[in-house]
Formats: sequence, C-alpha cells, structure tokens
Amino acid sequence: MADATYKIVATEQNFAQAVIEASARQPVLVDFWAPWCGPCRILMPMLDRIADDYGGRFTLAKLNTDEAQGIATHFGIRSIPTVMLFHGGQVVDQFVGVQPEAAIRAMLDKHLGGAAEPDATRALLDQAATQLERRDAAAAAEAIEQVAAAAPEHPALKLLRAQLAFVEAANALPDVAALRTRLERDPADAAARHALAAHHALAGDYATALAEWLELMRRDRRFGDDLARRSLLMAFDALGEADELVLATRRRMASLLH
Repeated sequence: MADATYKIVATEQNFAQAVIEASARQPVLVDFWAPWCGPCRILMPMLDRIADDYGGRFTLAKLNTDEAQGIATHFGIRSIPTVMLFHGGQVVDQFVGVQPEAAIRAMLDKHLGGAAEPDATRALLDQAATQLERRDAAAAAEAIEQVAAAAPEHPALKLLRAQLAFVEAANALPDVAALRTRLERDPADAAARHALAAHHALAGDYATALAEWLELMRRDRRFGDDLARRSLLMAFDALGEADELVLATRRRMASLLH
C-alpha cells in the first residue's frame, strides 16, 4: 500500500481506533480481503485509484481476513471481497464482490457529499477525538459541544458523546485491577461493574463491555437511574445498529425487560 496518510492497514489490534474511532472524524472505507482471493486482486487497485482521486476525503483501510478472523466474524463477513463504509462509528454502506468503479464512486458521493467537510468542523472533530484519547473529559466535552454548535446533525456526535460518557466513568474509577478485585469480593458492586464495562469499551472490547452492562442491568435496574440500559444504548450508538453484536445484545436486553 502507498504511504499516503489516507491509506492504512487495519488489524485486529488497531481496528477500534483506526477504523471505528477514526470514522468519527471522516469516513473510513474498509476492504476485507485475503491473499488467495482472485477478485480481491482486481478490486484492490481500483480502490487505491479511487482513494487517490478523492485525495484524503475518506480513509481506505485494508484488512486481511486471514490475519484478522475475529474482526471478520464480528462483522459477519461471509464472502470476500466485502467493502464496508464506516462513518460516525457505524457501517453506513457496503457491497460484496467486484463492483463497477462508477458504482463505488456513487456510493462514496452519497455519503461524502459534493464538497469536503469544512476545515473548522474537521478540526473540532480531531480535537474532540484527541482529548478523548487522552481521557481529558472536560476538554473533550467542550470540543464536542462546539461540533454540535457547528454541525448539529453530524453523524459523529453520537459516537463522541458515547465515548465521553465512557471516559467519565473510567476516569472516576481508573484502577482496573482494583475494580476486578472489588467485583470478585462483591459481584453486586454496581459502581465497579459499570466502571469496568466503560474501561472495556474504551479499550475496544465491546463484547465484554456489553456483557458487563447486561449483567448490571439484570442485577440492579435502579443503579444510576437505569445507567446500565442507558450505557448499552450509547454503546449501540458507537457500534452502529447493523453490528451483529448490537443485534444479539438487543435480543438479550429484550428478554431482561420482559
């Protein structure tokens, strides 16, 4: 892959940050491929050329499914090449197989719009994401509100606000080992379970985070004014409603509610 900053290699280790979180700032087009896949070798140079033509208006991420089987399974990849467009932390469009170049460009234009995102809004998004990575909740909250004022319907806002809530919860109880010890001593410790779930979410381990919030919801719906359910909904915003983990967790939530 070329050294252009808008072309990256996605892996299981960097996917949460390089794709999910990065898509809060600008769309990320993920090409799920494998070395043995003939159609992948046809599609890949086409995507490279399109990315160059768009000059950084989206990030092209290439993910080798042989090396990142967990990610491929998580997103339900059953045939390759599969290409997914992430924006605001969610899958907003996708296609399977080699598609005509015009069709791929039309899909991108539908989500990118006719013009690039205003520089001021992009700068605010970058600032919010940076402060969240630093876990500076106050600075992140200020940047997020500035984004909201400049672009009230921006698709990244739900993701950013969810991450802010998780940062605030994790910052309140930052010692992960101590949280695990607290839960071992007292599985009914709702505050420890909620904070630990937030730490898992920030680390990109949403499967564990959702499981912890479901358990908290099962044990104590009253904690924090139904905080477990509200945290689950925020996590769904971060992952996107089409995510298979979200769909499975919604079913488990429904069984708890009824």
